[in-house]
Amino acid sequence: MISYEKYKSLFHDYASRYDKSDGRVELKIIHTEAVVSIMDKICEQRHLPEHTRALSFLCAQFHDIGRFEQLKQFNTFLDHISVNHAALSCSILEENKILDELPENDKRKILIAIENHNKLEIDSSVFSAIKDARDPQTLEDARECLELCRLIRDADKCDIFRVFAMEDMNDVIGVPEESLVSETISPAVLCAIRERRSVDKTIRKTHLDYWISFLGYFFDMNYPESIEIARSQGYYRMPFERTAFTSPETKAQIAEVFTVLEDYMNHFSGIRGVPKILFDFFKCHPSLALAFSGGTDSAYLLYAATACGCDIHAYYVSTPFQPAFELSDARCLADSLNARMTVLPFNVLENKTVKKNPEDRCYHCKNEIFNHILKAAASDGYKEIVDGTNASDDAGDRPGMRALKELNILSPLRECGITKKALRAYSRDAGLFTWNKPAYACLATRIPCGIEIQSEILQNVEWAESQLSSMGFEDFRVRVFPEPSGNAGTFAARLQIAGHQLPLLMERRAEVFSLLKERFGSVLLDLETRASSL
Repeated sequence: MISYEKYKSLFHDYASRYDKSDGRVELKIIHTEAVVSIMDKICEQRHLPEHTRALSFLCAQFHDIGRFEQLKQFNTFLDHISVNHAALSCSILEENKILDELPENDKRKILIAIENHNKLEIDSSVFSAIKDARDPQTLEDARECLELCRLIRDADKCDIFRVFAMEDMNDVIGVPEESLVSETISPAVLCAIRERRSVDKTIRKTHLDYWISFLGYFFDMNYPESIEIARSQGYYRMPFERTAFTSPETKAQIAEVFTVLEDYMNHFSGIRGVPKILFDFFKCHPSLALAFSGGTDSAYLLYAATACGCDIHAYYVSTPFQPAFELSDARCLADSLNARMTVLPFNVLENKTVKKNPEDRCYHCKNEIFNHILKAAASDGYKEIVDGTNASDDAGDRPGMRALKELNILSPLRECGITKKALRAYSRDAGLFTWNKPAYACLATRIPCGIEIQSEILQNVEWAESQLSSMGFEDFRVRVFPEPSGNAGTFAARLQIAGHQLPLLMERRAEVFSLLKERFGSVLLDLETRASSL
Protein backbone atom coordinates (compact mmCIF):
# COMPACT_ATOMS: atom_id res chain seq x y z
CA MET A 1 0.00 0.00 0.00
CA ILE A 2 1.22 3.49 -0.88
CA SER A 3 1.25 5.97 2.02
CA TYR A 4 -0.26 9.16 0.66
CA GLU A 5 0.75 11.21 3.70
CA LYS A 6 4.35 10.05 3.43
CA TYR A 7 4.68 11.21 -0.16
CA LYS A 8 2.91 14.49 0.55
CA SER A 9 5.47 15.10 3.29
CA LEU A 10 8.33 14.26 0.94
CA PHE A 11 7.01 16.81 -1.55
CA HIS A 12 6.60 19.57 1.04
CA ASP A 13 10.00 18.81 2.59
CA TYR A 14 11.57 19.26 -0.83
CA ALA A 15 9.58 22.45 -1.59
CA SER A 16 10.62 23.95 1.77
CA ARG A 17 14.19 24.25 0.47
CA TYR A 18 13.06 27.10 -1.75
CA ASP A 19 12.22 30.72 -0.96
CA LYS A 20 8.52 30.91 -0.11
CA SER A 21 8.68 34.69 0.00
CA ASP A 22 8.68 34.42 -3.78
CA GLY A 23 4.99 34.11 -4.62
CA ARG A 24 5.82 31.89 -7.56
CA VAL A 25 7.02 29.13 -5.21
CA GLU A 26 3.72 29.19 -3.35
CA LEU A 27 1.91 29.27 -6.69
CA LYS A 28 3.40 25.90 -7.62
CA ILE A 29 2.65 24.36 -4.24
CA ILE A 30 -1.00 25.41 -4.55
CA HIS A 31 -1.09 24.15 -8.15
CA THR A 32 0.24 20.75 -7.06
CA GLU A 33 -2.38 20.41 -4.33
CA ALA A 34 -5.11 21.35 -6.80
CA VAL A 35 -3.90 18.83 -9.40
CA VAL A 36 -3.89 16.11 -6.73
CA SER A 37 -7.50 16.99 -5.86
CA ILE A 38 -8.62 17.05 -9.49
CA MET A 39 -6.81 13.78 -10.16
CA ASP A 40 -8.70 12.15 -7.31
CA LYS A 41 -11.99 13.41 -8.74
CA ILE A 42 -11.27 12.11 -12.25
CA CYS A 43 -10.22 8.71 -10.91
CA GLU A 44 -13.31 8.46 -8.73
CA GLN A 45 -15.68 9.42 -11.54
CA ARG A 46 -14.04 6.90 -13.88
CA HIS A 47 -14.09 4.14 -11.23
CA LEU A 48 -10.41 3.32 -11.80
CA PRO A 49 -8.68 0.42 -10.01
CA GLU A 50 -7.02 1.25 -6.69
CA HIS A 51 -3.53 0.54 -8.01
CA THR A 52 -3.95 2.98 -10.90
CA ARG A 53 -5.40 5.59 -8.53
CA ALA A 54 -2.43 5.25 -6.19
CA LEU A 55 0.09 5.71 -8.99
CA SER A 56 -1.91 8.60 -10.43
CA PHE A 57 -1.69 10.34 -7.04
CA LEU A 58 2.10 10.13 -7.19
CA CYS A 59 2.08 11.47 -10.74
CA ALA A 60 0.01 14.45 -9.58
CA GLN A 61 2.07 15.02 -6.43
CA PHE A 62 5.41 15.15 -8.24
CA HIS A 63 4.65 16.19 -11.83
CA ASP A 64 5.91 19.76 -11.24
CA ILE A 65 8.58 19.18 -8.60
CA GLY A 66 11.15 20.43 -11.11
CA ARG A 67 9.50 23.87 -11.21
CA PHE A 68 11.21 24.98 -8.02
CA GLU A 69 14.71 24.37 -9.31
CA GLN A 70 13.73 25.83 -12.68
CA LEU A 71 12.68 29.03 -10.94
CA LYS A 72 15.82 29.14 -8.80
CA GLN A 73 18.19 28.65 -11.74
CA PHE A 74 16.42 30.63 -14.47
CA ASN A 75 13.96 32.91 -12.63
CA THR A 76 11.14 31.84 -14.95
CA PHE A 77 8.55 29.13 -15.55
CA LEU A 78 8.89 29.43 -19.32
CA ASP A 79 10.40 26.19 -20.59
CA HIS A 80 11.39 27.58 -23.98
CA ILE A 81 13.82 30.05 -22.42
CA SER A 82 15.01 27.82 -19.59
CA VAL A 83 14.66 24.03 -19.29
CA ASN A 84 12.04 21.32 -19.82
CA HIS A 85 10.47 21.23 -16.35
CA ALA A 86 8.99 17.74 -16.84
CA ALA A 87 12.39 16.23 -17.62
CA LEU A 88 13.84 18.16 -14.68
CA SER A 89 11.09 16.76 -12.41
CA CYS A 90 12.08 13.21 -13.41
CA SER A 91 15.77 13.95 -12.75
CA ILE A 92 15.01 15.35 -9.29
CA LEU A 93 12.86 12.33 -8.39
CA GLU A 94 15.72 10.04 -9.42
CA GLU A 95 18.48 12.03 -7.74
CA ASN A 96 16.59 12.31 -4.46
CA LYS A 97 15.46 8.65 -4.60
CA ILE A 98 11.91 9.77 -3.81
CA LEU A 99 10.25 6.85 -5.61
CA ASP A 100 12.85 4.21 -4.85
CA GLU A 101 10.68 2.24 -2.40
CA LEU A 102 8.19 1.47 -5.17
CA PRO A 103 8.42 -1.60 -7.39
CA GLU A 104 10.66 -0.72 -10.32
CA ASN A 105 7.84 -1.21 -12.82
CA ASP A 106 5.55 1.24 -10.99
CA LYS A 107 8.35 3.78 -10.66
CA ARG A 108 9.03 3.55 -14.40
CA LYS A 109 5.36 4.17 -15.25
CA ILE A 110 5.19 7.24 -13.01
CA LEU A 111 8.35 8.72 -14.54
CA ILE A 112 7.07 8.12 -18.07
CA ALA A 113 3.77 9.82 -17.23
CA ILE A 114 5.51 12.84 -15.65
CA GLU A 115 7.94 13.09 -18.55
CA ASN A 116 4.98 13.18 -20.96
CA HIS A 117 2.70 15.53 -19.04
CA ASN A 118 3.80 18.75 -20.79
CA LYS A 119 4.48 17.46 -24.30
CA LEU A 120 2.37 18.50 -27.25
CA GLU A 121 1.39 14.81 -27.62
CA ILE A 122 2.06 11.62 -25.69
CA ASP A 123 5.21 10.01 -27.07
CA SER A 124 4.57 7.30 -29.67
CA SER A 125 6.69 4.84 -27.65
CA VAL A 126 3.91 4.70 -25.03
CA PHE A 127 1.49 3.47 -27.68
CA SER A 128 4.07 1.14 -29.22
CA ALA A 129 4.53 -0.58 -25.86
CA ILE A 130 0.87 -1.67 -26.00
CA LYS A 131 1.07 -2.85 -29.59
CA ASP A 132 4.32 -4.74 -28.96
CA ALA A 133 3.30 -6.42 -25.67
CA ARG A 134 3.77 -10.20 -25.85
CA ASP A 135 2.25 -11.38 -22.56
CA PRO A 136 -0.77 -10.36 -20.44
CA GLN A 137 1.22 -8.70 -17.63
CA THR A 138 3.32 -6.62 -20.03
CA LEU A 139 0.15 -5.56 -21.83
CA GLU A 140 -1.55 -4.62 -18.55
CA ASP A 141 1.47 -2.54 -17.51
CA ALA A 142 1.64 -0.80 -20.88
CA ARG A 143 -2.06 0.09 -20.74
CA GLU A 144 -1.75 1.41 -17.20
CA CYS A 145 1.22 3.53 -18.26
CA LEU A 146 -0.83 5.11 -21.04
CA GLU A 147 -3.71 5.68 -18.61
CA LEU A 148 -1.36 7.50 -16.22
CA CYS A 149 -0.07 9.69 -19.05
CA ARG A 150 -3.61 10.66 -19.96
CA LEU A 151 -4.67 11.25 -16.36
CA ILE A 152 -1.82 13.58 -15.39
CA ARG A 153 -2.12 15.55 -18.64
CA ASP A 154 -5.84 16.10 -18.02
CA ALA A 155 -5.60 16.88 -14.29
CA ASP A 156 -2.73 19.32 -14.88
CA LYS A 157 -4.61 21.16 -17.64
CA CYS A 158 -7.76 21.46 -15.54
CA ASP A 159 -5.89 23.47 -12.90
CA ILE A 160 -3.80 25.46 -15.38
CA PHE A 161 -7.08 27.17 -16.33
CA ARG A 162 -7.39 28.31 -12.68
CA VAL A 163 -3.79 29.54 -12.60
CA PHE A 164 -4.38 31.33 -15.87
CA ALA A 165 -7.48 33.05 -14.49
CA MET A 166 -6.50 33.81 -10.90
CA GLU A 167 -2.75 34.36 -10.72
CA ASP A 168 -0.73 37.44 -11.68
CA MET A 169 0.00 37.27 -15.41
CA ASN A 170 3.53 38.49 -14.74
CA ASP A 171 4.10 35.23 -12.86
CA VAL A 172 2.35 33.09 -15.47
CA ILE A 173 3.62 34.42 -18.80
CA GLY A 174 6.06 37.17 -17.86
CA VAL A 175 3.98 40.22 -18.90
CA PRO A 176 0.95 42.05 -17.43
CA GLU A 177 -2.51 41.65 -18.95
CA GLU A 178 -2.38 45.24 -20.18
CA SER A 179 0.27 44.21 -22.70
CA LEU A 180 -2.22 42.09 -24.61
CA VAL A 181 -5.12 44.47 -25.19
CA SER A 182 -3.94 45.61 -28.64
CA GLU A 183 -2.46 42.29 -29.84
CA THR A 184 -4.06 39.92 -32.35
CA ILE A 185 -3.92 36.15 -32.68
CA SER A 186 -1.30 34.91 -35.15
CA PRO A 187 -2.72 33.15 -38.26
CA ALA A 188 -0.98 29.83 -37.46
CA VAL A 189 -2.39 29.79 -33.93
CA LEU A 190 -5.89 30.66 -35.13
CA CYS A 191 -5.58 27.89 -37.74
CA ALA A 192 -4.72 25.35 -35.00
CA ILE A 193 -7.83 26.33 -33.05
CA ARG A 194 -10.03 26.09 -36.14
CA GLU A 195 -8.62 22.62 -36.77
CA ARG A 196 -9.19 21.70 -33.10
CA ARG A 197 -5.52 21.07 -32.37
CA SER A 198 -3.37 21.89 -29.37
CA VAL A 199 -1.19 24.90 -30.10
CA ASP A 200 2.46 24.05 -30.69
CA LYS A 201 4.54 26.51 -28.67
CA THR A 202 6.91 26.98 -31.62
CA ILE A 203 4.22 28.78 -33.66
CA ARG A 204 3.35 31.36 -30.98
CA LYS A 205 4.33 34.89 -31.97
CA THR A 206 2.46 37.16 -29.56
CA HIS A 207 1.61 37.14 -25.86
CA LEU A 208 -2.03 36.70 -26.85
CA ASP A 209 -0.98 33.55 -28.71
CA TYR A 210 0.24 32.27 -25.33
CA TRP A 211 -3.18 32.93 -23.82
CA ILE A 212 -4.95 31.22 -26.70
CA SER A 213 -2.66 28.19 -26.38
CA PHE A 214 -4.16 27.59 -22.93
CA LEU A 215 -7.60 27.24 -24.55
CA GLY A 216 -6.06 24.79 -27.01
CA TYR A 217 -5.53 22.44 -24.07
CA PHE A 218 -9.17 21.38 -24.39
CA PHE A 219 -8.39 19.71 -27.70
CA ASP A 220 -5.91 17.39 -26.01
CA MET A 221 -8.08 16.29 -23.08
CA ASN A 222 -8.71 12.57 -22.99
CA TYR A 223 -11.78 12.12 -20.79
CA PRO A 224 -15.29 13.62 -20.81
CA GLU A 225 -14.94 13.94 -17.02
CA SER A 226 -11.96 16.26 -17.49
CA ILE A 227 -13.81 18.39 -20.03
CA GLU A 228 -16.74 18.71 -17.65
CA ILE A 229 -14.53 19.63 -14.67
CA ALA A 230 -12.76 22.38 -16.63
CA ARG A 231 -16.01 23.58 -18.15
CA SER A 232 -17.88 23.74 -14.85
CA GLN A 233 -15.02 25.67 -13.19
CA GLY A 234 -15.40 28.39 -15.81
CA TYR A 235 -11.85 29.64 -15.31
CA TYR A 236 -10.94 29.33 -18.97
CA ARG A 237 -13.23 32.25 -19.88
CA MET A 238 -12.27 34.69 -17.13
CA PRO A 239 -9.09 36.29 -18.53
CA PHE A 240 -10.81 37.04 -21.83
CA GLU A 241 -13.99 38.38 -20.23
CA ARG A 242 -12.14 40.84 -17.98
CA THR A 243 -9.72 42.14 -20.62
CA ALA A 244 -10.81 45.14 -22.71
CA PHE A 245 -9.31 44.27 -26.08
CA THR A 246 -9.04 47.36 -28.25
CA SER A 247 -8.86 45.80 -31.69
CA PRO A 248 -12.15 44.86 -33.44
CA GLU A 249 -10.20 42.14 -35.26
CA THR A 250 -9.05 40.66 -31.95
CA LYS A 251 -12.58 40.73 -30.54
CA ALA A 252 -13.84 38.87 -33.60
CA GLN A 253 -11.00 36.34 -33.38
CA ILE A 254 -11.69 35.61 -29.71
CA ALA A 255 -15.42 35.23 -30.38
CA GLU A 256 -14.59 32.70 -33.10
CA VAL A 257 -12.21 30.81 -30.79
CA PHE A 258 -14.91 30.42 -28.16
CA THR A 259 -17.48 29.33 -30.75
CA VAL A 260 -15.11 26.60 -31.92
CA LEU A 261 -14.27 25.64 -28.34
CA GLU A 262 -17.87 25.40 -27.14
CA ASP A 263 -18.81 23.31 -30.17
CA TYR A 264 -15.88 21.00 -29.48
CA MET A 265 -16.80 20.58 -25.82
CA ASN A 266 -20.41 19.87 -26.76
CA HIS A 267 -19.31 17.02 -29.00
CA PHE A 268 -15.79 16.29 -27.70
CA SER A 269 -14.47 14.87 -30.91
CA GLY A 270 -11.33 15.39 -32.93
CA ILE A 271 -12.46 13.30 -35.86
CA ARG A 272 -16.14 13.93 -36.33
CA GLY A 273 -17.96 11.90 -33.72
CA VAL A 274 -14.80 10.22 -32.34
CA PRO A 275 -13.37 11.14 -28.91
CA LYS A 276 -9.61 11.27 -28.60
CA ILE A 277 -9.41 8.31 -26.22
CA LEU A 278 -11.03 6.07 -28.86
CA PHE A 279 -8.75 7.48 -31.55
CA ASP A 280 -5.79 6.52 -29.36
CA PHE A 281 -7.20 3.00 -28.97
CA PHE A 282 -7.12 2.50 -32.72
CA LYS A 283 -3.63 3.96 -32.80
CA CYS A 284 -2.60 1.09 -30.50
CA HIS A 285 -4.66 -1.49 -32.42
CA PRO A 286 -4.32 -0.62 -36.12
CA SER A 287 -5.60 -3.94 -37.52
CA LEU A 288 -8.83 -5.45 -36.21
CA ALA A 289 -11.70 -7.81 -36.94
CA LEU A 290 -15.11 -6.61 -35.76
CA ALA A 291 -18.03 -8.73 -34.55
CA PHE A 292 -20.64 -6.73 -36.44
CA SER A 293 -24.36 -6.86 -35.77
CA GLY A 294 -25.57 -3.72 -37.53
CA GLY A 295 -26.83 -2.32 -34.22
CA THR A 296 -25.99 1.10 -32.81
CA ASP A 297 -22.89 -0.02 -30.89
CA SER A 298 -21.04 -2.05 -33.51
CA ALA A 299 -22.14 0.35 -36.27
CA TYR A 300 -20.53 3.25 -34.43
CA LEU A 301 -17.42 1.20 -33.76
CA LEU A 302 -17.07 0.36 -37.45
CA TYR A 303 -17.43 4.04 -38.33
CA ALA A 304 -14.93 5.19 -35.70
CA ALA A 305 -12.32 2.61 -36.67
CA THR A 306 -12.70 3.45 -40.35
CA ALA A 307 -12.53 7.21 -39.67
CA CYS A 308 -9.35 6.72 -37.64
CA GLY A 309 -7.64 4.84 -40.46
CA CYS A 310 -7.77 1.44 -38.80
CA ASP A 311 -7.58 -1.66 -40.99
CA ILE A 312 -10.88 -3.17 -39.89
CA HIS A 313 -12.90 -6.05 -41.33
CA ALA A 314 -16.51 -6.54 -40.19
CA TYR A 315 -17.84 -10.08 -39.73
CA TYR A 316 -21.60 -10.53 -39.54
CA VAL A 317 -22.61 -13.96 -38.24
CA SER A 318 -26.06 -14.71 -39.65
CA THR A 319 -28.02 -16.97 -37.30
CA PRO A 320 -31.71 -17.79 -36.71
CA PHE A 321 -31.54 -15.38 -33.74
CA GLN A 322 -31.36 -12.27 -35.93
CA PRO A 323 -34.16 -10.68 -37.97
CA ALA A 324 -33.57 -9.99 -41.65
CA PHE A 325 -33.56 -6.20 -41.20
CA GLU A 326 -30.39 -6.38 -39.05
CA LEU A 327 -28.42 -7.88 -41.94
CA SER A 328 -29.91 -5.28 -44.28
CA ASP A 329 -28.87 -2.44 -41.93
CA ALA A 330 -25.41 -3.94 -41.52
CA ARG A 331 -24.86 -4.11 -45.27
CA CYS A 332 -26.18 -0.59 -45.76
CA LEU A 333 -23.84 0.87 -43.15
CA ALA A 334 -20.79 -1.07 -44.34
CA ASP A 335 -21.46 0.08 -47.90
CA SER A 336 -21.83 3.71 -46.81
CA LEU A 337 -18.44 3.55 -45.08
CA ASN A 338 -16.81 1.59 -47.88
CA ALA A 339 -15.89 -0.95 -45.19
CA ARG A 340 -15.16 -4.62 -45.78
CA MET A 341 -17.86 -6.95 -44.49
CA THR A 342 -18.15 -10.72 -44.59
CA VAL A 343 -21.40 -12.58 -43.84
CA LEU A 344 -20.88 -15.90 -42.06
CA PRO A 345 -24.05 -18.09 -42.15
CA PHE A 346 -24.25 -20.18 -38.99
CA ASN A 347 -27.06 -22.23 -37.44
CA VAL A 348 -26.34 -21.77 -33.76
CA LEU A 349 -29.27 -24.05 -32.89
CA GLU A 350 -27.11 -27.00 -33.89
CA ASN A 351 -25.50 -26.48 -30.50
CA LYS A 352 -27.69 -28.62 -28.20
CA THR A 353 -27.00 -26.51 -25.12
CA VAL A 354 -28.02 -23.29 -26.88
CA LYS A 355 -31.16 -25.00 -28.18
CA LYS A 356 -32.12 -26.09 -24.66
CA ASN A 357 -32.04 -22.40 -23.65
CA PRO A 358 -30.53 -22.53 -20.14
CA GLU A 359 -30.01 -19.37 -18.08
CA ASP A 360 -26.45 -19.08 -19.38
CA ARG A 361 -27.50 -19.62 -23.00
CA CYS A 362 -25.84 -16.34 -23.97
CA TYR A 363 -22.48 -17.64 -22.76
CA HIS A 364 -22.68 -20.75 -24.96
CA CYS A 365 -24.05 -18.78 -27.91
CA LYS A 366 -21.28 -16.15 -27.71
CA ASN A 367 -18.69 -18.90 -27.55
CA GLU A 368 -20.02 -20.46 -30.74
CA ILE A 369 -20.37 -17.19 -32.63
CA PHE A 370 -17.03 -15.68 -31.63
CA ASN A 371 -15.15 -18.89 -32.30
CA HIS A 372 -16.72 -18.78 -35.76
CA ILE A 373 -15.47 -15.20 -36.20
CA LEU A 374 -12.03 -16.02 -34.77
CA LYS A 375 -11.58 -18.79 -37.31
CA ALA A 376 -12.62 -16.61 -40.26
CA ALA A 377 -10.59 -13.62 -39.05
CA ALA A 378 -7.47 -15.71 -38.54
CA SER A 379 -7.69 -17.01 -42.09
CA ASP A 380 -7.87 -13.37 -43.24
CA GLY A 381 -4.81 -12.41 -41.19
CA TYR A 382 -6.46 -10.67 -38.22
CA LYS A 383 -5.18 -11.42 -34.72
CA GLU A 384 -7.43 -9.17 -32.61
CA ILE A 385 -11.24 -9.19 -32.44
CA VAL A 386 -13.38 -6.34 -31.09
CA ASP A 387 -17.05 -6.12 -30.25
CA GLY A 388 -19.47 -3.30 -29.48
CA THR A 389 -19.94 -3.83 -25.73
CA ASN A 390 -20.18 -0.33 -24.21
CA ALA A 391 -19.57 1.14 -20.76
CA SER A 392 -23.30 1.04 -19.90
CA ASP A 393 -23.48 -2.73 -20.32
CA ASP A 394 -23.65 -4.41 -16.93
CA ALA A 395 -21.32 -7.40 -16.81
CA GLY A 396 -23.42 -8.84 -14.00
CA ASP A 397 -26.45 -9.08 -16.30
CA ARG A 398 -24.60 -10.37 -19.35
CA PRO A 399 -23.53 -14.03 -19.23
CA GLY A 400 -21.98 -13.52 -22.65
CA MET A 401 -19.39 -11.21 -21.09
CA ARG A 402 -17.68 -14.25 -19.61
CA ALA A 403 -17.26 -15.75 -23.07
CA LEU A 404 -15.76 -12.50 -24.37
CA LYS A 405 -13.24 -12.47 -21.56
CA GLU A 406 -12.27 -16.11 -22.04
CA LEU A 407 -11.73 -15.57 -25.77
CA ASN A 408 -9.76 -12.31 -25.26
CA ILE A 409 -12.25 -10.25 -27.23
CA LEU A 410 -11.53 -6.53 -26.92
CA SER A 411 -14.37 -4.11 -26.15
CA PRO A 412 -13.04 -0.62 -27.04
CA LEU A 413 -16.21 1.27 -26.12
CA ARG A 414 -16.28 -0.27 -22.66
CA GLU A 415 -12.51 0.09 -22.21
CA CYS A 416 -12.64 3.77 -23.20
CA GLY A 417 -15.59 4.51 -20.90
CA ILE A 418 -18.04 5.32 -23.72
CA THR A 419 -21.62 4.88 -22.56
CA LYS A 420 -24.71 4.14 -24.66
CA LYS A 421 -25.86 7.73 -24.32
CA ALA A 422 -22.48 9.07 -25.39
CA LEU A 423 -22.10 6.79 -28.41
CA ARG A 424 -25.58 7.75 -29.62
CA ALA A 425 -24.49 11.40 -29.47
CA TYR A 426 -21.25 10.59 -31.28
CA SER A 427 -23.17 8.59 -33.89
CA ARG A 428 -25.53 11.50 -34.48
CA ASP A 429 -22.56 13.88 -34.79
CA ALA A 430 -21.04 11.50 -37.36
CA GLY A 431 -24.27 11.38 -39.36
CA LEU A 432 -24.90 7.64 -38.87
CA PHE A 433 -28.48 6.51 -39.51
CA THR A 434 -28.11 4.08 -36.61
CA TRP A 435 -27.71 6.84 -33.99
CA ASN A 436 -31.31 6.51 -32.74
CA LYS A 437 -31.88 2.88 -33.66
CA PRO A 438 -33.62 1.13 -30.74
CA ALA A 439 -31.71 -1.64 -29.01
CA TYR A 440 -32.73 -4.97 -30.51
CA ALA A 441 -31.66 -7.96 -28.48
CA CYS A 442 -31.52 -11.28 -30.32
CA LEU A 443 -34.80 -13.09 -30.94
CA ALA A 444 -33.89 -15.81 -28.45
CA THR A 445 -34.42 -13.31 -25.61
CA ARG A 446 -38.16 -13.40 -26.35
CA ILE A 447 -38.35 -17.01 -25.11
CA PRO A 448 -38.18 -17.77 -21.35
CA CYS A 449 -35.11 -19.67 -20.15
CA GLY A 450 -35.68 -23.40 -19.98
CA ILE A 451 -38.08 -23.43 -22.96
CA GLU A 452 -36.43 -25.14 -25.91
CA ILE A 453 -35.82 -22.80 -28.84
CA GLN A 454 -37.37 -23.86 -32.13
CA SER A 455 -36.78 -22.14 -35.47
CA GLU A 456 -40.52 -21.83 -35.99
CA ILE A 457 -40.97 -19.86 -32.76
CA LEU A 458 -38.20 -17.46 -33.77
CA GLN A 459 -39.75 -17.00 -37.22
CA ASN A 460 -43.15 -16.25 -35.68
CA VAL A 461 -41.66 -13.65 -33.35
CA GLU A 462 -39.78 -11.99 -36.21
CA TRP A 463 -42.93 -11.94 -38.33
CA ALA A 464 -45.03 -10.46 -35.50
CA GLU A 465 -42.53 -7.71 -34.69
CA SER A 466 -42.15 -6.86 -38.36
CA GLN A 467 -45.93 -6.53 -38.75
CA LEU A 468 -46.24 -4.30 -35.69
CA SER A 469 -43.36 -2.12 -36.86
CA SER A 470 -45.22 -1.52 -40.14
CA MET A 471 -48.19 -0.32 -38.05
CA GLY A 472 -46.11 2.38 -36.37
CA PHE A 473 -44.99 0.65 -33.17
CA GLU A 474 -41.42 1.36 -32.07
CA ASP A 475 -39.04 -0.04 -29.46
CA PHE A 476 -41.28 -2.90 -28.33
CA ARG A 477 -41.06 -6.67 -27.83
CA VAL A 478 -43.28 -9.63 -28.62
CA ARG A 479 -42.36 -12.12 -25.92
CA VAL A 480 -43.66 -15.68 -26.03
CA PHE A 481 -44.31 -18.50 -23.59
CA PRO A 482 -46.07 -21.90 -23.71
CA GLU A 483 -49.83 -21.53 -24.03
CA PRO A 484 -51.39 -21.80 -20.52
CA SER A 485 -54.07 -24.11 -21.99
CA GLY A 486 -51.38 -26.74 -22.25
CA ASN A 487 -51.79 -27.42 -25.95
CA ALA A 488 -48.50 -28.95 -27.00
CA GLY A 489 -46.45 -26.69 -29.25
CA THR A 490 -48.81 -23.71 -28.89
CA PHE A 491 -47.41 -20.41 -27.71
CA ALA A 492 -48.95 -17.25 -26.32
CA ALA A 493 -47.67 -13.77 -27.23
CA ARG A 494 -47.14 -11.09 -24.56
CA LEU A 495 -46.83 -7.62 -26.06
CA GLN A 496 -44.48 -5.26 -24.25
CA ILE A 497 -44.64 -1.64 -25.47
CA ALA A 498 -43.56 1.80 -24.29
CA GLY A 499 -46.09 3.81 -22.30
CA HIS A 500 -46.36 6.60 -24.87
CA GLN A 501 -47.57 4.09 -27.47
CA LEU A 502 -50.51 2.81 -25.41
CA PRO A 503 -52.93 5.19 -27.22
CA LEU A 504 -51.82 3.72 -30.57
CA LEU A 505 -52.38 0.22 -29.23
CA MET A 506 -55.87 1.10 -27.97
CA GLU A 507 -56.68 2.67 -31.33
CA ARG A 508 -55.64 -0.47 -33.23
CA ARG A 509 -56.30 -3.07 -30.55
CA ALA A 510 -58.65 -5.23 -32.63
CA GLU A 511 -56.30 -5.19 -35.61
CA VAL A 512 -53.29 -6.12 -33.47
CA PHE A 513 -55.21 -8.90 -31.73
CA SER A 514 -56.47 -10.36 -35.02
CA LEU A 515 -53.03 -10.18 -36.57
CA LEU A 516 -51.14 -11.91 -33.75
CA LYS A 517 -53.81 -14.60 -33.38
CA GLU A 518 -52.72 -15.87 -36.80
CA ARG A 519 -49.53 -17.23 -35.20
CA PHE A 520 -50.21 -17.40 -31.44
CA GLY A 521 -52.82 -19.10 -29.25
CA SER A 522 -53.31 -16.11 -26.93
CA VAL A 523 -52.39 -12.42 -27.13
CA LEU A 524 -51.68 -10.58 -23.88
CA LEU A 525 -50.57 -7.05 -22.95
CA ASP A 526 -47.87 -6.48 -20.35
CA LEU A 527 -49.19 -3.64 -18.15
CA GLU A 528 -45.67 -2.96 -16.91
CA THR A 529 -44.75 -0.78 -19.87
CA ARG A 530 -41.36 -1.02 -21.52
CA ALA A 531 -38.67 1.56 -20.72
CA SER A 532 -37.30 3.16 -23.87
CA SER A 533 -33.88 1.97 -25.03
CA LEU A 534 -33.13 5.33 -26.69
